Amino acid sequence: MKKISFIVLPILFFIYIAVETYLKLNHSSLCHTSGCQLAGALLRFDSIYLNFIGMASAIAIILVGILSYKEKISEKIFFLVVGASLLFETIMLGYQFYASPEMCVFCMGVYAFLLAILLLASPKYFAITMIGATSVFVSLSFLSISTPKPYLSGDGNYLIQSENCGHCRKVKEYMHEHDIKFTKIDIEDIEAQNFATFLNFKTIPILLVKEADTIKIINGDKDIINSFKNPAQSMMHNIVGNIMDKIEESITVGGSEEESSGTSSTNDLFNGSEEDKGCGFATLDKLETDCTK
Repeated sequence: MKKISFIVLPILFFIYIAVETYLKLNHSSLCHTSGCQLAGALLRFDSIYLNFIGMASAIAIILVGILSYKEKISEKIFFLVVGASLLFETIMLGYQFYASPEMCVFCMGVYAFLLAILLLASPKYFAITMIGATSVFVSLSFLSISTPKPYLSGDGNYLIQSENCGHCRKVKEYMHEHDIKFTKIDIEDIEAQNFATFLNFKTIPILLVKEADTIKIINGDKDIINSFKNPAQSMMHNIVGNIMDKIEESITVGGSEEESSGTSSTNDLFNGSEEDKGCGFATLDKLETDCTK
């Protein structure tokens, strides 16, 4: 049993990763699920380098396993190397579990190999390592990890809002009074915050109107309400507003203009715009009643 856990399984583990690495270098893979592609997309670098790291880890486990089996070094070093690899893979697999709608089968195979090696080598150290792995997995659940998911599932109105935003309540009341159907998207969702920040919107509410392949985006309670009162006038207002914004951006009056603009941009994110057209969503919390402060 000791030879299997210290030598045989580590060698099979290396072969498993080596085969996947070879296939990936030849534009193929043991795993053909979308979860595998999403797992690669979560990395800061090309996923092939993670395979190389895995192969290096497997080689280290083999060498330490052989030396431990021949009693050249302490078995504790073998348990330390395997345990560290297992904790590393727990972080990778745990993050993938919360961030990806589908798991990578190959990654789960790597984890299964490490579990089998440590369990057969020493149930005692396996139990200790699993306590650490469980704590890592649980701690990841406390983080607000963005999960890719479609918000605009069909045609209609989608309102990015907060229950604690007075400007949002004003828009929702108007839409309810005029029987305008809409779907709420909470700004507390990290995906919604990333979307608003990507558009350089610093306040809510934000209305998304999806019609076939066209999406219209309107920011601010007044502009949203006006878009329903007079769609044609609202469209012209948005066009003229965008033109004026571009003109203002192209005019610089000394260095003070740029400095005040940068300060205003930062303040807008937290306090809302100077025109008071919405709530600065960076400061919203459940205790607030006046979001303009």
